[in-house]
Amino acid sequence: MAKIQDYDLTKERIPLQEFVDQVRSIINNGNFEIEVTAAASPSYAAPDETKLVLSLFGAQYRLYISYLGNWYYTTFAQL
Repeated sequence: MAKIQDYDLTKERIPLQEFVDQVRSIINNGNFEIEVTAAASPSYAAPDETKLVLSLFGAQYRLYISYLGNWYYTTFAQL
């Protein structure tokens, strides 16, 4: 898994710094790994711990999230 490079944002505007801090908080400072699959959905039972799976199946784009042994997903549109 590739990691995004660290950048020095101390010279940037305060709103940008706050936005970056919020994004880091949302993705848990890079501690979540996102699996990518070409299948319509994950081919295994959802684990109890949180797992993210990005499904790219034809023209369908979904982000699956496992939570307490169940899969939940949201669908994306390609721009």
